[in-house]
Amino acid sequence: MIKLKNILNEVLNTYQVEAVLINDSKFSISDILNQMRAIRKITIVSINPLDIQKLGLEYHKVKIKFVTRGEPKQDLERFKDDILVSNLSKTDLRIPGVKSIKFKDQTLKRI
Repeated sequence: MIKLKNILNEVLNTYQVEAVLINDSKFSISDILNQMRAIRKITIVSINPLDIQKLGLEYHKVKIKFVTRGEPKQDLERFKDDILVSNLSKTDLRIPGVKSIKFKDQTLKRI
């Protein structure tokens, strides 16, 4: 008998990638990470020590785990758009406080 876990592993692939997140220091990093976790396909967002502050900006190294059926690099572009771009009239950012996010493609791996 085929186990449900084996079926899901064949259909869904889990990946992990690291990124550098730059945010406005006026915004809580906890709130930003919680909003990133709400993005479709993202399952876990954790923060690693890198905390640097310059001119009202904070730099953080984050680790993101996500599931996909397709090409993971395309998902990274979609995540970047979901984090940074918005049609909302209240703010020009999708997640308030996030100034930039840069994924480190060399850290992308299947887990």
